[in-house]
Amino acid sequence: MNRRRAIVSRGTTCYETQHGHVAKFQWALDQPPLELEQLKLAETMGVEGIVRVVAHRRFTSIAEMREGLRFPEAHRFRLPSEDERLSDMRGFSCSSHTIDGSSGSKKPASADQESNLENGCNDDPSNAEAKPGLDTSGEKLWENKIFSCLVISPAGREINDFRSIKELLECERDTIRAHRSLYVEGKILHRDISPHNIIITRPATANGFKGMLIDLDMACTRGSDQDGPSHAVGTLPYMAVEVLLKIDHTYRHDVESFFYVLLRMCGREAWDPVKGLAVEGEKQRKVSCFQEWHTGTLEGIAGTKKGQMANLDLLGELVMCEFPKALDVVKPLCEELWEIIFPLKGRGLNYGTP
Repeated sequence: MNRRRAIVSRGTTCYETQHGHVAKFQWALDQPPLELEQLKLAETMGVEGIVRVVAHRRFTSIAEMREGLRFPEAHRFRLPSEDERLSDMRGFSCSSHTIDGSSGSKKPASADQESNLENGCNDDPSNAEAKPGLDTSGEKLWENKIFSCLVISPAGREINDFRSIKELLECERDTIRAHRSLYVEGKILHRDISPHNIIITRPATANGFKGMLIDLDMACTRGSDQDGPSHAVGTLPYMAVEVLLKIDHTYRHDVESFFYVLLRMCGREAWDPVKGLAVEGEKQRKVSCFQEWHTGTLEGIAGTKKGQMANLDLLGELVMCEFPKALDVVKPLCEELWEIIFPLKGRGLNYGTP
């Protein structure tokens, strides 16, 4: 169903089961609260609109895989001299055979390989017990991650796979209901509102919900140590202004993220030819304002969003102008949401929590 395409990630991969569940495999950080615990807590507290746990299995961890590895002594490796390197280059043939036996040009290292070479072994800092080694700073060198499978229900489609304007809006509406229930009844703040974590569901199998929230990996319990502005958490294009600036992260900032999801669905995903929303002759912009939501520094992206959200005129001229004509019916709703999410405060807008 889903697989994240990234060089460095949790390796999250999801499969739909024969019984309509979803089997989610991933390497999750070994630090509380785990998603399994959050989902169980939400179910216990009577939260609605959140997937439920069917089964869970833990396979291994990085700490277990590295157990017994010791590097007590330093080793010197002699680098080849310039003459030796030139000699090796002279013996290289551009028509040399590849590993699979086929003939052709030698291929450069893949992006994954280059990343690994550049980063070496210090991809992550460690929560595991210290082992004898060359590092004496006492700092954690890598994060311990747990490989597990979490089976959840019901299955659904990501919101960017919406098939009609009505389906998009109903999914967004019900997911906001789910977010409120999670926050009020479950006392849990999601903190990662993005299209990847919003699914379109069938009411018959989702307790009447046409949209549900998934993925509580970044969620935190209200009042916990993680509840606060210590660092930016979320999916970059949909992060709220104050989250990007590391000022705060509350329920109101998650609602702001819902707004960005809606805008992007209307301005980018609606152009998918499969959806049939764009009429003949309409052309999508080659340079999109949405590209600026994931390009540059966190402060720069925050400044860009402030400019685009500064007033209704700019929202229309810079963002909603990218909607296909069929999505014009959604613009009044977007304007109403803008007035609720960004109320006036003095001479400017309020990006904070009331």
